[in-house]
Amino acid sequence: MFHGFIPHIMGTRFDILIIHSDFTLLNRIWAVIINEIEHLDKILNRFDPKSEVSRLNSLKSQSPIPISTELEEILQLCQYYYERTFHLFDITMKDFSLIKFGNRHIFLPVLGPTLDFGGFAKGYALKKIKRLIEQKDVNHAFVNFGNSSILGMGHHPYGDSWKVSFLNPYNQSLLNEFDLENTTLSTSGNTIHYTGHIMNPLTGLFNEQRKASSIISADPLEAEILSTVWMIANKEQQQLLTENFKDIQATLYDL
Repeated sequence: MFHGFIPHIMGTRFDILIIHSDFTLLNRIWAVIINEIEHLDKILNRFDPKSEVSRLNSLKSQSPIPISTELEEILQLCQYYYERTFHLFDITMKDFSLIKFGNRHIFLPVLGPTLDFGGFAKGYALKKIKRLIEQKDVNHAFVNFGNSSILGMGHHPYGDSWKVSFLNPYNQSLLNEFDLENTTLSTSGNTIHYTGHIMNPLTGLFNEQRKASSIISADPLEAEILSTVWMIANKEQQQLLTENFKDIQATLYDL
């Protein structure tokens, strides 16, 4: 069992357990994963003044600004999920349609929105990490971004899955327990010390309710996006979302 960790990346801690008999292979995989996470952090971390997104947010202009190929692909994904979630997922938290991009350029109006990938980046990273591990023919791994975005591949050496508990942040009681086997768990919600941080882009209002959500999905990116969306979607919107995302397990908890 190989354990690798990064104390602070993408605004949280990153841990990974990989099960394989070839320790040299595990070290190579870990090196590739570190490079990938650090690469994505330099693109998407808006709190890092040297990141690509931070640079774009500070360079709002009447003229198109050059962007990397990967950021353009990320924006295309964000546009897809913006439409598929009925505009509840919005990296601008205002109106995604205000930004224009294409041919490796983006137009961010001077008085327009800024880009925030907080509800996207960890899921995107998990999806890429999953692909990297699969390409190395490794079947069993556990990947954890700050206990809120968790990927379980295969199973624990002494079990038939990876067991994960989801606790109430207000009193530490057990909300749910999950058996992850080739699937992802993403959770979102308010806590005692961190509340009112999830905004509904359609209303401009922050959710301050004592609630939490969990999403189980084979797709790490969809789990990440939908765990935040579920916090702000009303019952009618949730029903529509389950029609668009048929293979998810979504739960909203009263805390």
